[in-house]
Amino acid sequence: MTLRSPSNRLKTTLRIALGTLVSLATLWLAFRNVRWAQVWEIVRRADIWLLLAALGSVLLTTAIRSERWRRMFYPQHRRLSPTRLFAMFLLGQMINALIPTRLGEIARAVLVGRDQHVSMAQALWTAATEKVLDAIVLLLFLGLIALLVPMPGWLQSAAWTLSTAVVVVLGVCVLAALQEQRTLRWLQRLEERWPWLRRLRLTRFAQALFDTLRLLRQPRQALRLAAYSVAAFLAAAATNWLTARAIGMPLSFRASLLLLSVLQISAVVPLPTTPGRVGVFHYLTVLALAIFAIEQDLALSYSLLLHVLVYLPMSVGGPLALWLLNVSWRSLTSTLREPPTPPAVTP
Repeated sequence: MTLRSPSNRLKTTLRIALGTLVSLATLWLAFRNVRWAQVWEIVRRADIWLLLAALGSVLLTTAIRSERWRRMFYPQHRRLSPTRLFAMFLLGQMINALIPTRLGEIARAVLVGRDQHVSMAQALWTAATEKVLDAIVLLLFLGLIALLVPMPGWLQSAAWTLSTAVVVVLGVCVLAALQEQRTLRWLQRLEERWPWLRRLRLTRFAQALFDTLRLLRQPRQALRLAAYSVAAFLAAAATNWLTARAIGMPLSFRASLLLLSVLQISAVVPLPTTPGRVGVFHYLTVLALAIFAIEQDLALSYSLLLHVLVYLPMSVGGPLALWLLNVSWRSLTSTLREPPTPPAVTP
């Protein structure tokens, strides 16, 4: 089923309507009782050099994450272009920001398959592996923060929900990998019994999953990917800390880590929102900073600046990536509506 089918058009319309309502509601919650003159004065007096340093940390985070993605194609990663994969990663981020349905990962898989001649199924599974690694690092930092900062009940509940989901998914994947051949035969029988399942390419995805798990069983490779994941998390937290310093807000680095955790949890939860998570991003930032007794005017000023810094690189870099990769927006969106069958490229 393509994105042009009537049912998908209806789902898209409902998603846009719900996202707009959510964004308007959260904007109202974030903006109510705000003294706008005070907000403007805080933004106007921000230290430009610290803001540029924060912008640099956003680019550093993207570079670390794109390099981690490249190394997930081990041992093929040596022949993959870091520059072109960085451009694909940035473009994927832009698509996810514009179209909050995680189509950026599909775009990356299509582009890396065509441009670098790797398995599209493997590329799609690397995106899932990224999410698992990010979730594990997030949970580790949340556990560390919980020892240092008393967290509100809503954040503890979200952390427990995410933890349970990660454990269940990991458990199913490990059990399937332990019975790899049996799992593949079972999936093939399902596809023979219900031919429509072949469209999901479950066998191909399962094989890519098992290849990835074999990769993570190599201690050196697993430690390297874990190191990249932790480094990306810390670099993103540095963005929060530097932005706070730019407006003279007394935010400790552990508070920056907590804020990052809140924003990442909100990105995992399938909450409908507008492009750029307008409203949701700002309200959650104000809500998280209230834990540290940051007044609303200062917190909102901070959220406005942080939102621009986080989304500026992908807004500017996405179109540049299209030019670098020699891809037209029309052809890319057409491909995303009707993704091609992944090429059977031998690793």
